[in-house]
Amino acid sequence: MVFVMKKQHANAALTIPQRLEVKRLFDKEKVSVAALAKRFCCGESTIRKWINRTSPRDESSAPHRKRVVVTEDYRQAVLAYRQQHPTHGPIRIAAQLQAAHPQAHRGTVALILQKAGLTPPRQRAKPKWKIPVGKHRLQCDVQQLPAIQGSPGFEYKISFIHLRTRWKYSEIHPNQWSETIADVYQRALDHLPPFS
Repeated sequence: MVFVMKKQHANAALTIPQRLEVKRLFDKEKVSVAALAKRFCCGESTIRKWINRTSPRDESSAPHRKRVVVTEDYRQAVLAYRQQHPTHGPIRIAAQLQAAHPQAHRGTVALILQKAGLTPPRQRAKPKWKIPVGKHRLQCDVQQLPAIQGSPGFEYKISFIHLRTRWKYSEIHPNQWSETIADVYQRALDHLPPFS
């Protein structure tokens, strides 16, 4: 049997001659899958794949099912159904049209409705709060640090950064309570550039 050598898959674990040898050793000499995997330095699943195939060549990675083309008949059926039932969405429409149009799928139904302008454009959820926009803002950072040698626990470096100038004010405290951060904030306002 002669095989025409084609370009092999870039990540292939075995060459075509190795695949033929694997199949021969398994079929004729009854070498185990584990022994073949060890001998050819690959996984057992790779060995099983090539002993079960009839050809040692790589198969196409194209989808097994052909891409469904939306026919004009199918498109008209979707639009007609939507006119009769304006509140029905793509999932329900696809389910109702399955008998007459086996290719009916919610994705193609949604696409047909969008192209016809029968569905509103998808709105992104608006954030519940907005970060103030502008140069005059402070950013607060709290960094946990190991305590000074001989002291148990942690210390906390509380910093406020003026975003326009990138000036930074920091203090180290034994806790990160809200009251402590509020006090550091008040002192930071005295040292950082004014907001006016």
